[in-house]
Amino acid sequence: MSEEYLSACKLGKKDFESRQARGEDPYLPALDTLVPGADRLVRQHLGLMEIPVGMIAGTKTQSRQNAFSADFMPLLDENSEFAFKWSNLYRIQISEGFRDPIKVYEYRHRFYVEEGNKRVSVSRVLDIPTILADVTRLLPASAELSDDPVYSEFLRFYNVTRLYDIDCTRQGAYTEIADLLKMDMDSEWPEDVRMSLRSAYWRFAVVYKELSGKLPEMPAGDAFVIYLRVYIRDALRAQTKKIVSERVMRIRKEFLTDKNEDKVELVESSDEALEAGSIITKTGRIVGKVIPTLSYTAKHPFKAAFIYGGRITGSRWTADHDKGRLRLEEAYDGTVITRYFEECTDQASFEEAIKEASEWGADAVFTTSPSMINDALRAAIEYKDLKFLNCSVNLAHQAVRTYYVRMYEAKFLSGLIAGSAAAADGTHKIGYCSDYPIYGTIANINAFAIGAAMADPKVQVYLDWKSRRDANWWWDMVDKGIHVISAADSIHSADGSDAYGLCFVEKCEPGKGNDLSGNCRISNLAAPIYKWGRLYESLVRTMIEGTYNADLVDRKDQATNYWWGMDSGVVDIVVSDSLPSYTKRLVSVLRHDIIEGSFSPFDGELRSQEGTVISAEDEALSSKDIITMDWLNENVVGEIPAIDSLTEEAKLTVKYSGVDKTKKIS
Repeated sequence: MSEEYLSACKLGKKDFESRQARGEDPYLPALDTLVPGADRLVRQHLGLMEIPVGMIAGTKTQSRQNAFSADFMPLLDENSEFAFKWSNLYRIQISEGFRDPIKVYEYRHRFYVEEGNKRVSVSRVLDIPTILADVTRLLPASAELSDDPVYSEFLRFYNVTRLYDIDCTRQGAYTEIADLLKMDMDSEWPEDVRMSLRSAYWRFAVVYKELSGKLPEMPAGDAFVIYLRVYIRDALRAQTKKIVSERVMRIRKEFLTDKNEDKVELVESSDEALEAGSIITKTGRIVGKVIPTLSYTAKHPFKAAFIYGGRITGSRWTADHDKGRLRLEEAYDGTVITRYFEECTDQASFEEAIKEASEWGADAVFTTSPSMINDALRAAIEYKDLKFLNCSVNLAHQAVRTYYVRMYEAKFLSGLIAGSAAAADGTHKIGYCSDYPIYGTIANINAFAIGAAMADPKVQVYLDWKSRRDANWWWDMVDKGIHVISAADSIHSADGSDAYGLCFVEKCEPGKGNDLSGNCRISNLAAPIYKWGRLYESLVRTMIEGTYNADLVDRKDQATNYWWGMDSGVVDIVVSDSLPSYTKRLVSVLRHDIIEGSFSPFDGELRSQEGTVISAEDEALSSKDIITMDWLNENVVGEIPAIDSLTEEAKLTVKYSGVDKTKKIS
């Protein structure tokens, strides 16, 4: 008998004994045993194709199950006919390769062999990556598919690519690959794109496997998505193993962060970030004294670059951040200087802006939109001496820190005022226009609705979205007889006449109003306000004083997200003098309690449109729970929109920072 068979058999028996000792089934899995009734499932004959040997999980029937260990190594006696045939196939593969395809069934992105088990075994021994197979897919029942969103997404991916190779375990991964390649999940991809993607994946997978001791254990498909985020520009081009290996190691920390169960560390107070002096870890260990590495002066100022997606004059969001930039310069009186770059709407314009910022000598770069996160990540990997931050929440990247404000605190107070106004008006109706269904936004809506209900238990909050295609939210609300409306959060606008904050609206004689149409009279009741300047001032101070990296002693393999609220002075609410004195007094008391940390809108029982979320006896929601909310409060009339219903601009933001559940809630 051949030495190769004896060697393979030895490996098989070792694996067999090891699994048996662990109490596992030591034999090759059989689909008919794993899935009773598999022969009754719907079949799709997919035809001949090269399939990854590593994704062959077992055999179809039990008849050959005991001839192999669970990893396809042979177990039968060396003098058996089986051993003779295995050895003969080994010689054929070495001399000329297998000509005939094996026959397999695919079930949930894994293959089970009906004909050709020994050829698979030989291929495993020789470490051959792919094998020609005649594939028939067994489709799970519709109910099972709906419970397996990752496999359902893979089926869509397969329909446009005909690729089995990339095996992802995270929902949204296949869609992200399509987005990165500027493809979709509905139309068949060009042949050159499909083949380039397949080649790029195999180059990556080989390197990732070879570096396994230096990298976290995770499916190569999931790791490949992270790799594409950074190197999408030329990842699909032919590259040497050395180049791929160097790039993989360069983003090692991104793999570690993604692997970490608790990916994001929230820094919820500016005091926590600004704490100087001795570094004391969470375990109480004193590490050392923080000493700034550079001393900044008017002659040697700290330089901060701001990257904007829109124009300052055409975007509320951009204008507010630019006010923050100016406030930052004013606060430091020459010790900090800034530059801004407008309309960085694509990778080319973003990279040009970063190049200019680097040549200018920037110390830090603030990117002001969640949709810029991948561009910022690529730049952070390339420009290691620059500090990169992105205005978003709950995005997990070590190379780029994120920052946002806890707007839900101010929204709760705004809701309290709105509920009082709706009760006095007698309609018990409030309109609420939100922007994007992204992390943090749902908490804003729910906090507002809870505040409104505390003032008026009968109130209903009618929710609409500015980012919906063909949105007509303003007139939809006005025509419903809604007078109390929560509109945009910023006073800034192109002409200063449209609604912002919380307002009371009445129709009036055409041309006599102060809304954009001139047909409505708007009175402002309150306005939650962002204080980006205060936030930028605090963040830059950590960099100047040397505390920016102090907390990394405890923050191994985690992304850093600054999520500050009213206690840090980065968000607040202004109220109209025309409000009843009792309402203003209540708002003042609760504002104080929120700042002191003695009250949260999400304390106590919480009820969604679908029922109780948290009972009064349950533990309070964590900050992560609040950020990732995907439900709407019981008194909200509306839904979280599906991504396909949004404008193209909104889709880009939601793809990167959207809540997990972007579907209708009834």
